[in-house]
Amino acid sequence: MDLRYYRRILESCEPFLIARRPVQDSLDRAPLGIRVPEANVLDPQAVDNGPFLKLTETLDELTYGPVALQMPSWAYYDCALMTGAVFGFAMPAGRLSSWVRKTLAVPEGYDGLVPMSQFVAIPMAHRKAQLVFTLCSINQVAAGAAPEGLWRLTLAAGTAALRVDVMVATTQWRSAQLGLFTSLGPLKIMTAWTPAHDIAATTTFYVHVDDEARARLVHGGGFGNPWADRYLDADSFDEMQALQAEIEDGLEVWVVGPPEIRGAETRVPLKKHAAAGAPTPGSPDDTFVRRFQG
Repeated sequence: MDLRYYRRILESCEPFLIARRPVQDSLDRAPLGIRVPEANVLDPQAVDNGPFLKLTETLDELTYGPVALQMPSWAYYDCALMTGAVFGFAMPAGRLSSWVRKTLAVPEGYDGLVPMSQFVAIPMAHRKAQLVFTLCSINQVAAGAAPEGLWRLTLAAGTAALRVDVMVATTQWRSAQLGLFTSLGPLKIMTAWTPAHDIAATTTFYVHVDDEARARLVHGGGFGNPWADRYLDADSFDEMQALQAEIEDGLEVWVVGPPEIRGAETRVPLKKHAAAGAPTPGSPDDTFVRRFQG
């Protein structure tokens, strides 16, 4: 894959993997052609790796803490490291500016790698999909601390490293992550209103991931939204709940492009398809379903 526009990341950052030893051999050690050095393949059960793992927790807390979604250490270990794996990029501590070290609370005297981004995914019960546990970049909390594009490249290379074919994720309708995820392809909505989550205005969705999807993500072009036939107001709880009711009644709904922002309004382009009725062969509905239903 052509990564010429990510040269600044590849020259300043090192890829890393965190996984238990029985899991390590199942991972792609050179996702998108980015080779992970053997020294950067870390076992979360090795005591010596503790300081680096603590820094990955700090990065996650800085990203998700402001919306009260930070994870405690036990959840990171029990739910992510014991069941899944982590891919990300890191910089040697000695190359970081003092303000970045301070932001990440890098201990005085620490001279190892410092995580700049991470993608964590865990297998789901039916083993056909993986759930995104976390996705974050230092640039979300300290703009300019690392080269632009780190978030995007981490997601693309992370799905390749962890061999993700079907990715399930949750995100808030107003989150910038939603637009990033749409670069992979249409997002099939599983929930539009999620009271089981701490933030009910959360959507659950899945997306099929392959080399073509990763190329779209890396190149930043997306797939466009010519299929949109309705929009969701990302600030309207009433619209979210109404859409949830339609989904529970059997309607298939897809997010088919990044949110469109006009002033104070955020509109999410959607495509609906009545699952119970077969689309007419050759119709726009038929073309869409055949291409993205999987």
